[in-house]
Amino acid sequence: MIKTAAGFYAPLDKAHLAEKSAYAANMGRTLNYLKLLPADTMLYSFRETFGVSTRGARRPGGWDDPRGLLRGHSLGHFLSALALAYSSTGDEEFREKLEYIVSELYTLQSMCKGNPADFKTECTPDDAAQEKWSRDPSVWGEGYISAYPPDQFALLEQFTKYATIWAPYYTLHKIIAGLLECYIRAGSETALRVAEGIGNWVYGRLSVLTPEHRKKMWSMYIAGEYGGMNESLATLYTITGNEKYLEAAKMFDNENVFPGLSCGEDTIKNLHANQHIPQIVGAMAEYRATGDEYYHNVAKFFFDIVTQHHMYAIGGVGRGEMFRMPDELAVNIESDRNCETCCAYNLLKLARELYAYEPNETKYMEYYERALINQILASQNPRVRPHMHNGVTYMLPIGPGAQKQYSDDFHSFTCCHGTGMENHVKYQDAAYFITEGEGGIPTVYVNLYISSCLDMPERGIKINLDSAFPFPDLKLTLSGDAEYTVKLRLPTWIKEGSGRYSCDGGDACVSDDGKYLVCRHKGGVDITLSYSCEYKISLEYTPDKLDGSPVAAVKYGPFVMVAKNASTEFITLNVPENEADAFCPVTNREAGSFYMVGCGLQFVPMYTAHNFPYHTYFKINKA
Repeated sequence: MIKTAAGFYAPLDKAHLAEKSAYAANMGRTLNYLKLLPADTMLYSFRETFGVSTRGARRPGGWDDPRGLLRGHSLGHFLSALALAYSSTGDEEFREKLEYIVSELYTLQSMCKGNPADFKTECTPDDAAQEKWSRDPSVWGEGYISAYPPDQFALLEQFTKYATIWAPYYTLHKIIAGLLECYIRAGSETALRVAEGIGNWVYGRLSVLTPEHRKKMWSMYIAGEYGGMNESLATLYTITGNEKYLEAAKMFDNENVFPGLSCGEDTIKNLHANQHIPQIVGAMAEYRATGDEYYHNVAKFFFDIVTQHHMYAIGGVGRGEMFRMPDELAVNIESDRNCETCCAYNLLKLARELYAYEPNETKYMEYYERALINQILASQNPRVRPHMHNGVTYMLPIGPGAQKQYSDDFHSFTCCHGTGMENHVKYQDAAYFITEGEGGIPTVYVNLYISSCLDMPERGIKINLDSAFPFPDLKLTLSGDAEYTVKLRLPTWIKEGSGRYSCDGGDACVSDDGKYLVCRHKGGVDITLSYSCEYKISLEYTPDKLDGSPVAAVKYGPFVMVAKNASTEFITLNVPENEADAFCPVTNREAGSFYMVGCGLQFVPMYTAHNFPYHTYFKINKA
């Protein structure tokens, strides 16, 4: 658990999902998949690269194919997911599995000898054939570990372009990030040793390059993509205190992007989205490590630019994998090529980090909730089939007549399949944030309307949150021996004047800024705080028009509502001046579901829109 100046998030092992909900169903499918996926399959390319037995394991496919240039990245995600799953459930099977993988990586890493900076490849940018890559770990440099030899790193230093090579530091980041999760979430000391080895190798390799050389490397499209290396190295510094890791983290600062952002300039237009979002998450890790407001300003302005000028209603961004020009959203809706799921995964991490320093700035949790419900929860296929136990989306399409496509168990292994292993085992990750509060009395911020329990007996705090999701009714039971304050976030999606609350056993009030419902638990006596409201029906417009027509998504409370329709042309909705009058909700509380009818269409929440074509955006005509 890493604290910020403001406080800390409740660890996953202290906050647990309730057994029955849409969130728990997704989590259950992912937990089963993590148990099903063989560790030896994920280690296959590592062992083959180091010239040791693959133990008869099945070869992975997709981007992790043993000839693929990103092979090994999925093992990093797998480690992160196992650590998160262990922390969320306490199931020893996940810890044993990650320790087995970590031990094998440590054994392989121990084969690497020499000075990292001394390794040279026999290849050139014009002749980078894998047949020429090194097969001798004794010259790769102490601390090296990956699923391919270090030739890609040496070729990057020669400015070899994508797709001759493909983002070696991106892959390395997934590995070190997974190792750090294993240490932080599961207490694996071996994982920390392997992560330190990587940090030492990276520092040894990059420290001999000039800043100008590194800047040119990081400027290269895709080849220079490094994920969140700055995040992992800054975190490694925070854990160990070794200044070398902080120096290495700063070597990944994007000098083409960060300075402009720090001064309020949009420097992200037309850039590869998921190449840069993790860098900003890394800026927050550097801020945590140094206290330098430069990094905080970079992250804050980036978040504002993205959410105000580049974001679609579901919380996703981009056309293809790219940011486009600010405020040009409607014209960039393209069939099934919007809203890469990895982008939402990383933007959620960023929102979470920013909120941890400003818990009264609810815009971060408003975004978190939006993307969690409408993209992450919506990204997993509930239909389990052989070889598709955890089918997840790459893009989450928003074009007319689009339909979600899902990964399979062994043949996909894309970036979004990797983050998809993590997404669904940590839904409660930002649900509870804790500060010391006035007079040392803790304040627990309750941010997400997800049925869950916060149980911290060492602090004398226990909170049970019973949500009627997908309906807005909520009950909090506050117990434990300690005195503490609870602040329940009041969302912006409630119908005006519909919010109602009651407090049995104590007193509650709305905060002066209207952002939270506040209740003080005085210890020893349980308090039941109930909250209910009605959902607001609204249209969320894009800043731009399409063929002269306004374009909007339909929302019902926090839910983006999509219309079942196979047409690949934009549908026009004829709505009255009071737009909400065009739609009528139909609820079935016993079944735990709802839909809306209006304008001759049936609308369902995006998170339920699986295995049929739908429309997310519509042309709007005021009748």
